[in-house]
Amino acid sequence: MEMNDVAYLLLGGLASVRDDSIKSVDDMIKKGKELAEGTKSKVKSSSRDRKLDATIQDLVKKGRKESGELVTAIGDVIRDTLSSLGIVTKQDIKVIEKRLGVIEAKLGAPAKKPAKKKPAKKATKKASKKPAKKS
Repeated sequence: MEMNDVAYLLLGGLASVRDDSIKSVDDMIKKGKELAEGTKSKVKSSSRDRKLDATIQDLVKKGRKESGELVTAIGDVIRDTLSSLGIVTKQDIKVIEKRLGVIEAKLGAPAKKPAKKKPAKKATKKASKKPAKKS
């Protein structure tokens, strides 16, 4: 290497460092953009998750309200049907028992407590006798 080449060596070295620096800076910018995009997508997905949770909660509330309304409507239909068919309900019996109690009190008869239901008898199993085997 000659003395005249030292200047070219330094110039080449500077060019090489500059190219490597530009490449490194470009790589850093690219990585920064990737990180920023990843963060944005995470923020967007968490925002979507919150919206989805809110929607689910709204649907659950509406479902509970509508199921309660449905139960009420079914109960009304059953009461109307029983009434139109003339079927006696527990409430009807309670009203009659109260009226009967008032009448008994006026007549001086001792008030009776409603009869308690006895538990149903269980069927007993009889031991079956097998005929003896003939040999």
